[in-house]
Amino acid sequence: MFRKTLSTVAAGAAIIVATAIATPVFAESPFHTGVWQLNTKDGPKGLVVSDWLVFEDGLPKRWLYRKAGTNDANQFDFYTRTMGTSEYAPYGIRVYRTGDNEMKYTIAETGKDPIEVSAVRLSIPNFKNSCLSVENKGERLFGTWNGTSASHLKKLRLTKTGLTIDGKTSKVSVEPVRTGRLGIVQDGKPLAFLTDAGGDYAVLQWFNDGVTQEHMRDPKREILDFKAEEVVRTPGGTCDGEIKSRLKAMKK
Repeated sequence: MFRKTLSTVAAGAAIIVATAIATPVFAESPFHTGVWQLNTKDGPKGLVVSDWLVFEDGLPKRWLYRKAGTNDANQFDFYTRTMGTSEYAPYGIRVYRTGDNEMKYTIAETGKDPIEVSAVRLSIPNFKNSCLSVENKGERLFGTWNGTSASHLKKLRLTKTGLTIDGKTSKVSVEPVRTGRLGIVQDGKPLAFLTDAGGDYAVLQWFNDGVTQEHMRDPKREILDFKAEEVVRTPGGTCDGEIKSRLKAMKK
């Protein structure tokens, strides 16, 4: 039914684009990455999106997974998944570029009419130097991270040979599995991903039992079901402040 909803919307109005965690052709972020003003019937609302996630209440919340066949330069169609759940949410999103700094933003919920609004960019066009971008920042995943309200841990530190959580260190091996994502392996068994969420954040994604190294490394086969997903923040990050300053620029 969800697929039918997406197809119906594609025939008439807008929905979203680009793959949640696919390697882009160019070293730049998708058009949707940035801080936006949505012009809704209830007034202006802020929208914060990294390359792969929609933010809610200041934290990354909803993963974006590109719908096959919709990677047009001006249109991005996504399935979505809420952090901590194991299935696609019952709605998709479309971003449709209408200008250099403008787009149409559509949410298509299963069984309901699509909701489409116009949006104006509040941030500088978000390419590889954007604070919300994931591109070219893989090395930042190593180091220290603080817990957030969306994590159980208080502090995390990752090196190439060790994972330390709240003072307890485990010997691990670490390898890049795609841009902005590290695979963490313990005693030959995949343990977790540490995935760049954009902004000041990353997500520690604990694997369920049975995930193989081949699956962990497969760039085309997304893992949706995790034992847990914990959002962590880099100490002293400045992106939150930049986002807040952009949102203050919204015009009523």
